Parts: sequence; C-alpha cells; structure tokens
Amino acid sequence: MNVIAIVVTYKRSKLLRKVLNSLKDQSLKPSKVIVIDNNSGDETCAVVNEFSRYDDSFFYYNTNCNLGGAGGFHCGFEIAKKYNYDYLWLMDDDLLPAKNCLEYLLFNTPIDIVQPTRFDQNGICVEMSPVVYDLNKVFCKNPKLYSVADIYSSLKEKELINIATVPFEGPLISKKVVETIGFPNPLFFITGDDTDYSLRAIRSGFTIKCSLKARATRLLIHNQSDDLFTWKGYFILRNHFYILRNYGDNIFVRNRSVIILFYIAIKASFKVNFKALRTVFSAYVDSSKLNNNERHKP
Repeated sequence: MNVIAIVVTYKRSKLLRKVLNSLKDQSLKPSKVIVIDNNSGDETCAVVNEFSRYDDSFFYYNTNCNLGGAGGFHCGFEIAKKYNYDYLWLMDDDLLPAKNCLEYLLFNTPIDIVQPTRFDQNGICVEMSPVVYDLNKVFCKNPKLYSVADIYSSLKEKELINIATVPFEGPLISKKVVETIGFPNPLFFITGDDTDYSLRAIRSGFTIKCSLKARATRLLIHNQSDDLFTWKGYFILRNHFYILRNYGDNIFVRNRSVIILFYIAIKASFKVNFKALRTVFSAYVDSSKLNNNERHKP
C-alpha cells in the first residue's frame, strides 16, 4: 500500500519535529511524507531537512504565503497527484500518531475514509468527530449532536464505528474518494474545510469510520468558543454559515445563519462590541461565496 502523509504546518517547528519523528517510526511507514509549510519563516525548513537528509521519503514545500489549513491541504493534494498512491493521510503539526496508528488505519484495506481516535496528553479521549451531524433539525444550536468522545466509554468492545465527518487531523482517505470528489476547498482558509470535504464524500456514497484502535495524541487543545471574537471568529462563522447554506436538508436549516447572525449581533450590542458586530455581518455577507480571505486573515 502506498500511503502519502500530508502534514500542513505554520510556525510550530518544535511540534513538527515530534510529528515527523512519529511518522518516521511508524510500524507501517508512509511511502512519502509531504510537509506543506505555510511560509512559517522559522526553522521549519531546517527541521524537515534533518529528516530528508537521511530519508528521501520526506519532502518539503513552501507555499510562500499563508494559505491556511484549507489552502495547505489543497496544495498537498495537488503535489500528491504527481505520485502513485493508494491513500492520503492528513494531519497538521500538532497531531502525534501512535507508532501503530497507520497500521490500524489500513486494517482490512478501507476503501473510503478512516479517522483515528484522538486523545489529549493525559490519555483522555478528545475525539470530537460527530457520530451524528444533523442538517435536518431546525431548532438545533449545533448540527454536531454528539461526538465519539461523548460515547467513548461505551465503545471499548468495538474496533470501528460510523461517524458523520472528520477533522483533517489524522484521516486516511482512499484515492477513490479523491478521484470522485476532488480536493479540499482552499477558500475556507481555516476551519470547515474538513466538514465540507466529509459531507461531499458522504453525499457521493462513501462511508466514514472511526478506528478505536488507531490512536493519536493532540499536542495542543483548542477551544473554538474562545476564538469567536478573535480574527478566527470571522472564519468560524462565515464557514459555518456556508455549510448551512449549502448542505442544509431544508430551507429552514439553510437559513439558520440568519438566526445565528441576529443572536450574536444582539449579544455584541449589549456588550457594546462594535468589532464583533462588523465581524458577524461580514461573515454572513461573505458566506455565500467564501469571499474576502485576504481582508480577514492575520
């Protein structure tokens, strides 16, 4: 099996070294490791060279600008198509696969998408991939009704379970999926590109599984709710609005973004947070076509 690992990184050279070491030490090694550097300007290139000097399966590519995770993975898919492969294995620079992670992901030769189970550094399951992603329910704050982490304690006898979407933190994606639905959409910049890709795969007839034996450790823990009123908040809202507009199963879900817009606007008004007001309105307007990345990215 030819597996190409695609690692997207930005200004985390110390963490990246740990990730690359884990890929080098896999019980089943990927045939190639493509590191996509979003123009970090730090020691990232030197770190990759430490590995490529002794192992020609490691490959470094600098995008020469910050394309975000979405653009970085799109770039990685473009590079990977030049090579013969059976699977693409996606991750960013803070995911540490266990030594046998790839071996378990490849168990039974999957034909669709398989996600490893993620844990924090204390060994607690933090696999937030949704088991149910409901785009039909009208009165629903979040389509992600419950995640693997929510039910993990009841799954210990299972090896694989069906899930609704994956993050781009560890999924193994078959070439058949890529040939059918194409590449991740780079216009997302950050967040939501993985959900979009998952929904495209599901609606093209593919299945998504989570392997409970394939494990990976998150070296950083993110709380997206803390990001809503930072520069990331614009992308979180805009991209979520786009998902609702394009994948909602009925007209009410497709227009749920209007309710979210007014809820956040009222909340920001009470706090006299005019920056947040501008952010949420810009996110709503731009969500139809995923416009204005350059204006809002850092």
